[in-house]
Amino acid sequence: MVLLDRSTLMVVFAVMTLTMLVLFYFDTYRKSRAPFAGWWCGAVASFFLAAVFYFMGEVQEVAWSPSVGNGVMVLGSGCVWAGTRSLAGRQIRPGLLAIPATAAVAVDAAVHYSDNARIGSIVLLALMGTAIGLASVELWRERAESWHLVRSLAIATAVSAVYYLSRMAGLALLGPADPLFQVLFGTGVTLLMAMVLLVVVSSSITSLNYARRTENLQELAYRDGLTGLLNRGEFMHQAQRRLRANLASGIGSAVVMADLDRFKAINDRFGHDAGDDVIRAFAEACRSAVREGDLVGRYGGEEFALLLDGVDAEEGVRVADRINAALAEHSSLPEGVNAPTASFGVVDARDRTAGLPRLLREADRALYDAKAAGRSRAAISFTSAGNQTS
Repeated sequence: MVLLDRSTLMVVFAVMTLTMLVLFYFDTYRKSRAPFAGWWCGAVASFFLAAVFYFMGEVQEVAWSPSVGNGVMVLGSGCVWAGTRSLAGRQIRPGLLAIPATAAVAVDAAVHYSDNARIGSIVLLALMGTAIGLASVELWRERAESWHLVRSLAIATAVSAVYYLSRMAGLALLGPADPLFQVLFGTGVTLLMAMVLLVVVSSSITSLNYARRTENLQELAYRDGLTGLLNRGEFMHQAQRRLRANLASGIGSAVVMADLDRFKAINDRFGHDAGDDVIRAFAEACRSAVREGDLVGRYGGEEFALLLDGVDAEEGVRVADRINAALAEHSSLPEGVNAPTASFGVVDARDRTAGLPRLLREADRALYDAKAAGRSRAAISFTSAGNQTS
């Protein structure tokens, strides 16, 4: 059996990490710019630089190089942890990653030429095992829809953390020259574990990145690009399904049509950019005034449609009033643009078998009554009383 020396193993590890970094950066990170992918690029880059520093210390006998390599390895492990936190949207303070990395450099430099030189390696393994173990904990906490994509990553980081912490214990109890330590935790085995971790993590993050990009494309397909609300087609699809379910369950609903008042005058006087700002302001007002489960869609231009669950027409009017109140308080409109208002038409869909298109038409007629009555208000369509609208 051919045994490779430490310097050759370091070259193999460096070539592998550099290749993986280049492929991952151009094939994954540049296409998405996802934070977790960026952190993984940082981790792989750190592992590559650490291999270079170790090689310099091994072959060229640069005294300070192994200590710096230890610090960079700890930094890379911290990047793995930071990447898993970013997956869950948790806060990350990049400056904190420098603390354990600096500690690893300082400890190794302090004991490098002493009889306790292995203390530097013990500290390195303790910090790496802890960081990667915390990364696994972050992943196990997120048993959500993406669990099937990160399951292998969670297992790989857990196994790696156990290995590094076990190597730390073996180094402290047995010493680096012990035959059992060499069999279980020798340089070749350790680098093999690192390579397996790199491959599994890169594969998992690539799959996760692809899934996130697919979700983003699907989101774009049914969201209005300007407001982030449902587009007309998706609103109709979801609202029809929701109305049928509410009717079958005996749950009341209110269908609302909304139209921004004097919108053409805003466009003509201040330009289309100002008009877009007003439309976005209305969308934000809707989000602040309706409940999370209610449906809001941009019906077309400055028209919007809403489906409110479990409410009657009177409550629909109160929701419309809250939207106008939120719109009046909006502070990010261009200078000179007065606080916009909207008019609303409301239909009580309770106990109604009429389809969504008819309900929207009735709400639209009530909307024009609100316009005729002075705008900035809501009118109810009394469809149950002789189809009169007031």
